[in-house]
Amino acid sequence: MQKHISLLYKDSAPETETVSEIKEAIYNLNIDRMAEGACKNKKCTDYFLSVLARPATSTENIAYRAEILRDFIRYPDLLSSLVQLFKSYNNLSFETEEMTKEIFRYGMPASVSGLMDCTYEELYINAHYARNVIAYFSEIYELFAGYDVKSAGLLAIKDFCVQCNESKCISAVENAAELFRSENPESYRFAVKTEFDAAMSAIRCTLADIEDVTAKEKKNILSIFKKKDAIPSVWDIGSSAADSAATAVTYAIGDLSMLFSDIANGIYSVCYGLSEELQFYYTAIEIEKRIRALGMKYCFPQVFEKEADCLEACGIYDMLLFNEGKRYESIVTNDVALTRKGIIAMGDNNCGKTSFLRAVGSAILFAQNGLFVCADSMNVSVRSGIFSHFSSEEKDFTDSSDAAGRFEGEVIDIARIVNALTPYSLVLLNETFQTTAYREGALGMKEILDVFPEIKVKYIFVTHMKAIFPLFEEGEVTVLKADKYKLIEQQ
Repeated sequence: MQKHISLLYKDSAPETETVSEIKEAIYNLNIDRMAEGACKNKKCTDYFLSVLARPATSTENIAYRAEILRDFIRYPDLLSSLVQLFKSYNNLSFETEEMTKEIFRYGMPASVSGLMDCTYEELYINAHYARNVIAYFSEIYELFAGYDVKSAGLLAIKDFCVQCNESKCISAVENAAELFRSENPESYRFAVKTEFDAAMSAIRCTLADIEDVTAKEKKNILSIFKKKDAIPSVWDIGSSAADSAATAVTYAIGDLSMLFSDIANGIYSVCYGLSEELQFYYTAIEIEKRIRALGMKYCFPQVFEKEADCLEACGIYDMLLFNEGKRYESIVTNDVALTRKGIIAMGDNNCGKTSFLRAVGSAILFAQNGLFVCADSMNVSVRSGIFSHFSSEEKDFTDSSDAAGRFEGEVIDIARIVNALTPYSLVLLNETFQTTAYREGALGMKEILDVFPEIKVKYIFVTHMKAIFPLFEEGEVTVLKADKYKLIEQQ
């Protein structure tokens, strides 16, 4: 049986659950604001953020998404068409279930004839459900014919459409479903094969033959399903046996209805959920359009396994800036290389440190989701976790009326992060411990930062706490100093 197709996961299953630390990083990095500014469709934006919150840890899945996104960047009309098609496709099963429920809205019929009518109505609905599911793949097949897609994900959909259109079995099901044009059982003559037990009680009833008596050209419907045990003739029964015959026909019709339903569900399930996954790419394309309209640059990064433990980027910038309508020529870009234990960026308030941290953090999260990054080039390894702590205010602790309380809260936050760290995680710290005395805060912060390398964790810490720098040995960390919004490495 054809496995389920996913446009997010090559193996069609999420690698991780949504992680609260990633959701916090999305908020701290203002990715939610950036996405909402680019895409006005709240449903799509919310789903986009939910996918970001469980980033891929497999480079195979990351590359899988990137290839699909490249196809959609080349063919945005294809994405729009697929969004519309799969949106209605996703509703097929629900609509069928609702129609079936309506049949028995007032409970089971009391009479044998009433039960037969209801069972046939269910058959009618399931037959048309099967036909409609199959018809969608014909339409999708025709749509793909106009695009030269390269990605494995979109080719998987295209190939499945080809299989559906070329399959004799599926064609037979479609033809059988089409024959049920009448909405009442009186239009058909049924032949039923009944099996009995030793006490001559009926234990199984199956349809052996169905003839559409209203059709100009009489056709044996069950022959389409290749029934080999058809009863060769149909005979009249007396009125005393009518109820028993109707009951047998009802059970047999129910079996055929279930057959249509099972076949339709088997085909339907292969692409069910793509409507939701396409929302991820829809938002990504809206962000890409905004970036391109403002003349900004972006690239698809090279992503390596976590053991590579690398981060190098040239011309990186904070994508939140396009919410302000800034063009590329008016923004400051930076280079970054996380080759030592960590990076410490120093500078006064409002000098671009936080913007730099957002740029790097957002790029890593986008890269790990198979998306483009706002940089000229980037090499990055998968991170097992991304943790962040952003101070609520950027002002000197002497101006705070509750410095002690804020410091205590930050200690609790940092302790929670440290306890959750795993090897090859990344920690992003923005003005942490700024509310305490500079010397005391520097000593405390240095002790925390010394823990990270011991468990193979890298960090980027932006601060105006100058007292921390003399505490590091030469070459232990990379020190960046802000100069007119440009972060320059200090030798």
